[in-house]
Amino acid sequence: MSAGDYTSHRRLIHTNKLPCNTVPGCHYVNSCELTVPSNSLQNHVNYCVTNGKLITAAQYGCCNICGTSLTSTGACNTCSITTTTTGVNQKYITKTIKAYKVLPVKNATVGFLVEPSLPFTIGQSISCSIMDADNNYFNGTVLDYDKDIGFISLGNIDNITGSFSETVVYNINLILFDPEVSKLKHRMEMLFKHLFQVDLATTPDYNPVAAQLIQFDRHMYNIFMYLFNYNIRIEDGYAVTEAHISKLTDDLYLYFFDVSLDRSLDFNPNPHHNVDLSNLKNKINQLYIYLFSVNLEQMPYFNPN
Repeated sequence: MSAGDYTSHRRLIHTNKLPCNTVPGCHYVNSCELTVPSNSLQNHVNYCVTNGKLITAAQYGCCNICGTSLTSTGACNTCSITTTTTGVNQKYITKTIKAYKVLPVKNATVGFLVEPSLPFTIGQSISCSIMDADNNYFNGTVLDYDKDIGFISLGNIDNITGSFSETVVYNINLILFDPEVSKLKHRMEMLFKHLFQVDLATTPDYNPVAAQLIQFDRHMYNIFMYLFNYNIRIEDGYAVTEAHISKLTDDLYLYFFDVSLDRSLDFNPNPHHNVDLSNLKNKINQLYIYLFSVNLEQMPYFNPN
């Protein structure tokens, strides 16, 4: 067995041991479908969809998963999850019958008119994404689905991502995922609350890097106003970037201590502080300790003005 064959074999074993949704191993394969192979390790094939977005043939090819399949529509441009149950439409990927203007709110509800006679059931996880703009999406769970008229009600709205200011058609699809994804999401929410005192449920677009730069900008603005009564933000080319704020900080060290930090790596204006000044956070904090005897780690909103 070659090294490539061995690697492929290990990947196949890993795929078939994933703790995801299991389905029987028997499906007729259309010409444009990608087969998920079965093997002798077990009697079922596992299939995972983790991102909750519409699966398109252009991205993944059409796939089958035995009894439940992703079958192509048209010229194999999109895929829909279907089953072979006789006389029942088992498609799990659809779209709204008309355009809607939706302003999703976390834990709220929303309703759409979709195709009738689909197999949606209460409690299923659903992703709703704007057609032709699937970076704008939100998730929810099925509260009710009227198979006669095709009206679906969704609740527990979550994972709201993107802009929803227009009247648009929505793709509606079932989410199949590894339960570990839910655990990871919960752990990330706890981590953000602990480190940044931020609730991702109310501020899902929070960016800790951008927030820290805004804080650095505020600290440097306060120093220049206190020392020189000068507004650094009116300078041409001023930008809230690490490079620009670092230059301002380095200029202060040169002005006060006649030290170029890129050449004096072990310099610290506070002799009893064994702190490396190789990052912007430490540079600013040590300046505040030297000038105001204030530790910004303990008093992040201190303003000398």
